Amino acid sequence: MSTNPGLWKEAPWSSPLDGDALVRAVPEDATMTGMFLDAVAKMARDKGVKLVSTRDRYVAFQPYPLREHCAVLVEVARTAMPELSLRAALRKIGRGAPHVLMQSTVGRVVLGSAEGPIDMLRAMATSYSMHMRPSSLVVERADERSAVVRLSDIHNFLDSHNVGVFEGVLRHAGVHGNLLIRSYSRTAADFLCTW
Repeated sequence: MSTNPGLWKEAPWSSPLDGDALVRAVPEDATMTGMFLDAVAKMARDKGVKLVSTRDRYVAFQPYPLREHCAVLVEVARTAMPELSLRAALRKIGRGAPHVLMQSTVGRVVLGSAEGPIDMLRAMATSYSMHMRPSSLVVERADERSAVVRLSDIHNFLDSHNVGVFEGVLRHAGVHGNLLIRSYSRTAADFLCTW
């Protein structure tokens, strides 16, 4: 596994993002569990923002269309965080994923039992397969203070929202981390997480 600095870049924060086109590109059969849709909708409600793309209620472990989750993410990013670019808002929302996961018993077992950054990165990678389909993640230790997360079949804003998710994991682990990306496609990339 190469951690050669020339292979890794910052996520494309200044590049435009066509959120609506990316929502349309999500496979129809892709799903996300309700706990994450509910958490994003609650974020907007707590800011007094009325959403049009959400349901009245989401059941925590029931699967919902990932396309719907992505539409809710885009709507919340645009309406509840208008001062941020779409990419920056999706990143900020993603950073809350560890907190959302810890609200469930399963999440407390999976993430709460992990000790240290590498275990927490692995726990979050494991949780993806429980909550989002399709998704494939593998975490490989690079050295004592870094790991590579290999992501594929990730259809919910890989280079913004999911970067935020893993930044949130590093924060949850109590370390000051940095994340660089090596993209292969819209749905596949490696994240180099250092701390």
